[in-house]
Amino acid sequence: MIELHSTLPFTSSLFFYYMLGTVCVFVLAKYVLARFIPFSWVLAFVSFFYIALLFPKPVQLLAMISYFYGVYYILGRKMKLEGLLLPVILLALPLVLMKFTSVIPPAGEKNSFPSFMALVWQVAGLSYITFKAVQVYIDEKDAPETISPLRFFNFMAFVPTILIGPIDRFNRFDADVTRGYTGISMSSFSAAMDYFIRGLLYKFILAETIYRLFLLRLVDDGGVLFHVEYMYTYLFYLFFDFAGYSLLAMGFGKMIGIDVPYNFYKPFLSVNPKEFWKRWHKTLGDWLNDYFFKPVFKELTTKKVLKPIQRQNVALFLTFTLMGFWNGFKVHYILSGMLFGLYSVIHNYYVYLCKKNGKDVFFGKLGPVAVRYISIFILFHAVAFAIYIFSGELIKI
Repeated sequence: MIELHSTLPFTSSLFFYYMLGTVCVFVLAKYVLARFIPFSWVLAFVSFFYIALLFPKPVQLLAMISYFYGVYYILGRKMKLEGLLLPVILLALPLVLMKFTSVIPPAGEKNSFPSFMALVWQVAGLSYITFKAVQVYIDEKDAPETISPLRFFNFMAFVPTILIGPIDRFNRFDADVTRGYTGISMSSFSAAMDYFIRGLLYKFILAETIYRLFLLRLVDDGGVLFHVEYMYTYLFYLFFDFAGYSLLAMGFGKMIGIDVPYNFYKPFLSVNPKEFWKRWHKTLGDWLNDYFFKPVFKELTTKKVLKPIQRQNVALFLTFTLMGFWNGFKVHYILSGMLFGLYSVIHNYYVYLCKKNGKDVFFGKLGPVAVRYISIFILFHAVAFAIYIFSGELIKI
């Protein structure tokens, strides 16, 4: 596989040249070649072109996509395996190996086995395409129609979201692909430019300014003030960088007729953890809710383990702990996930007590406006601390 120059989405001028070329290809296809070349084939071509020539480790990524399709096709469609445990384990195995090899200390020898494993398994975007593969298997294994390799590849290899999402759903994405060239229009391009310009502002102006002028200049002198400054600075840097990337992905997708789901919507105005995960990385929150929390809660309910509120809290805590491990097998990632789980458990139990007692057991008789602003204040600082843990600056292990 030829590799001209490695570039990840939205990280270099080369990628933006690729994006411009891709948009031109789709416009040309719509107005000149639509009668001869289906939309899905054009999408597959531009995705394969990017992976083959511009993506780091193209062979590994293509092998992963082929492996995921093999699990879906053999276990889900041919063997019609009833349970989900084995397929999900097999789908998650490459990701687990990648996370595991990332924490293996350097062996000091270039040809060491850990170094070889890291070379094989460290594939950018594998965390996200693994979640997409699990989602496809669960949702489509019993569907009337088998997903073709082309449709599967287009979903898994969609370039704007291949690195860090947003995490789309196959049926929604496939409907856009089926709609074809009709999704490309002046009105869609205008909406795309709105997303794209805001994405550029967020990621390359606001996030870069925060990073270069503030984050890089903070000096760890061992004092409390450094940690406070770093915590809030990193929070805003991460938001603008991540939200900016999501907006760029939405803009790029819209330009070629694909509606990428939104990922961030004023998260710092959230009043509780549940609302926060509907505003911050929404597609991840929705995925965890649908494909982990609900099955775990259902399993606990079926087996009549614990009381209902305890089942909810156990499922919530396990869900966010999984999120921590998904981010990486390092202490700061895991603790950050568990901390978000703790926040959710506390809020869930608070809601339960309020319903049980018929009154607000924490805020008492405070008015709704006051409760809202106090809740926003508390949650904002709690989130800042959890994301500071996530940054690895506080816990350097």
